Amino acid sequence: MLRRLFYLATALLVPAIAGAEEIRFDEYPPANNLFPSPSEEYASMGVHFIATDDGSVWGGMSGGNPGGWGLEGTNGPAFAGFNGKSYGLGVVFDAPVREVSVDVARSLSSRVGDRFILRGWRDGAMIEEVDVVLGNINVWSTVALTQEVDEISWVGVGTPTKAHPYGVDNLRWTSAPQELAVAIDVRPASAENRVNPFGQGVVQVALLGSDDFDVTAVDVTTLGFGPLGAPAVHSAVEDSNEDGRPDLVTHHRIPETGIALGDAEACLVGATLDGMQLRGCDAVSTVPNGGANEASHAQSGRGPKPKP
Repeated sequence: MLRRLFYLATALLVPAIAGAEEIRFDEYPPANNLFPSPSEEYASMGVHFIATDDGSVWGGMSGGNPGGWGLEGTNGPAFAGFNGKSYGLGVVFDAPVREVSVDVARSLSSRVGDRFILRGWRDGAMIEEVDVVLGNINVWSTVALTQEVDEISWVGVGTPTKAHPYGVDNLRWTSAPQELAVAIDVRPASAENRVNPFGQGVVQVALLGSDDFDVTAVDVTTLGFGPLGAPAVHSAVEDSNEDGRPDLVTHHRIPETGIALGDAEACLVGATLDGMQLRGCDAVSTVPNGGANEASHAQSGRGPKPKP
């Protein structure tokens, strides 16, 4: 779904997101000319620029103010300046990214009310658009996307018959975490995988190891089971399915899982010690030990309390 945000005033420049990758446009000598635009200079970072006309890098005021922009970059003097036909640029990432942001400012010869639009794309479809009114000349603001994207584009908007130059600096992003699909077995000793939603005990979950997955690389403190992500209260490495490979068997308090009557599946999520996200799901049966009558009593508060 396209998410469109419109801001009547820009925010003050905010600090970079911790851990984000960044292009400052100071990594290479500035062109100080209308051409060429950035292209494959940052391909080693998985970033490719696509330009239809100008949008080249300039040296900033401390570099002699080439081009007369009246701009100074915020993290080094250089910035990407736009004053051509399209006033825009596209950026393609090798893999999906998140927390994308750029800093933007109006330059000399622009006008009050000029705008800047940042768009995010995923699999060829635009999924987010942020539209801001630019502040004063050389007053930088950060414009950010909230969605995970694999492509972005930006464009300056002004009076159609008037110039509306602006500068962009500090393209930042965070690489989307890779999620590892893993196999789990809820209640390894049971073929029914029964989880009594009204039980007060624990449910056992086996994270299954394989030739390609070493369970000892899992950070047990990150594991959560069920819709509410119940943490592991106990864990052990053992061969739960007798296939000769070690598995990670954890126990989770049933009331903390969020599993409810009618749920047909429950998932275990977490991360490895090196930060890779993991997720595994298994079928469950949520009929209490006493069947439907017991469930009715448990929901109403009448009758015997079901056993875990």
